[in-house]
Amino acid sequence: MVDTSGDIFAGDFKASPYWWDAAAPLICTPDLPEEADLVIVGAGFCGLGAARRALELGVTPVVLDAGPISGGASSRSGAMLSGGQKFLINGTADQLGAELLVALTAAHAEAFDYVQRLAGSGSLGEVLQRSGRLFLAAVPKDLARFAGHARIMSELAGVSARVLGPDDVRQEIDTRHYHGGLLVEAFGGLHPSKFAVALAQDLQQRGAILRSHTKVRAARRDGDRFLVRTSAGDVRARHVLFATNAYTDDAMASVRRRLAPVGSYMIATEAIGREAVDALMPARRMYSDSKRNLWYFRPSPDGERILFGARPGLVPGSPERAAPLLHRFLTRVFPSLAEVRISHAWTGAVAMTRSHLQHIGQRGGCWFAVGCNGSGVGIMPWLGHLAVERMLGTRTTPTVFERLPFGWLPNLAGRPWYVPVAAGAFGFMDWLDRRQAGL
Repeated sequence: MVDTSGDIFAGDFKASPYWWDAAAPLICTPDLPEEADLVIVGAGFCGLGAARRALELGVTPVVLDAGPISGGASSRSGAMLSGGQKFLINGTADQLGAELLVALTAAHAEAFDYVQRLAGSGSLGEVLQRSGRLFLAAVPKDLARFAGHARIMSELAGVSARVLGPDDVRQEIDTRHYHGGLLVEAFGGLHPSKFAVALAQDLQQRGAILRSHTKVRAARRDGDRFLVRTSAGDVRARHVLFATNAYTDDAMASVRRRLAPVGSYMIATEAIGREAVDALMPARRMYSDSKRNLWYFRPSPDGERILFGARPGLVPGSPERAAPLLHRFLTRVFPSLAEVRISHAWTGAVAMTRSHLQHIGQRGGCWFAVGCNGSGVGIMPWLGHLAVERMLGTRTTPTVFERLPFGWLPNLAGRPWYVPVAAGAFGFMDWLDRRQAGL
């Protein structure tokens, strides 16, 4: 048991996502049908996006989740909405041929437009912040790379980005911790739990069956159907889609071997007031830095507090244990927040793949759509959309996500033992970069 009575924890501290205060994941246990046209396993952004498309195509889905509906990483994330720029600037694009690169860039642009339309339509409530995103240079040499990133994003994705020098970046954010930035005005952020819960409730109103706390133990071919064995009974289904991402288990063991669940941690400060937040972040953008073990942060949607996240793989698993470290990280960026307490701390699992890209495919006739790679809000609803179109035959040409090599990872009993090792190595290299820069 971690003592949370110390100076950094607010008196009403919660070891749960700040997002859930406004929109808690759903608990719903309707009767499980014996027959279904489509069973979707996983009720995050991907599964909910898939269910939405199925309804549009006239198919009623049954969506099952081992926990609450939308209770996984989708409602726990930083929810920074970008257009798939990561694979263009992190070296992944260098491993792709020209045709695949063009197709992948187009697919991510479609996904970004789709999520923006869906979240910004107002039909799901006010969940979108069109704030822009600022990528921050952790060391001076990273600023030199940003000009190349801006060119690549413009040429390949049609995204306009502007490089900010050290003086300009301090007009955007009140800190001397960073050495410049790359500003993309078109990007923004969501309230992830409001978005996910609104999607789920909209599906229910339109006739989809959503059932929480129902673990799928196996799915196998049974004649012209699939027998889906669950903790609540069996369902015979015409089609099955696994949208389980980092929570994939032995029910889809061959996919589990190709995913590395990586813990990502976040904290929320207590309410410090809009004036204080605006003094630190005048434009209230989404922010992330260029370190290998990156930090990411943003104002809360109401502008009253700051949310800060990191993926410190060497940290013990509980959010209470991670919170003091994240608080130290926060105060390195904003020293004036040293006395500000933490109101919430939480964690969720991000699904990383060997390619750092998303994948759609089949195993034993069951389909899967996985691999958020830390960009879930901007791609996963669309990935589910595409997977259902392929499954139901309305999209006859394989998507680019089916044509990417989906390599296995050296997991042991499903556990990515190498993640803490890699995080430690990345941390050392980040430290070395700062040391070499004289910081």
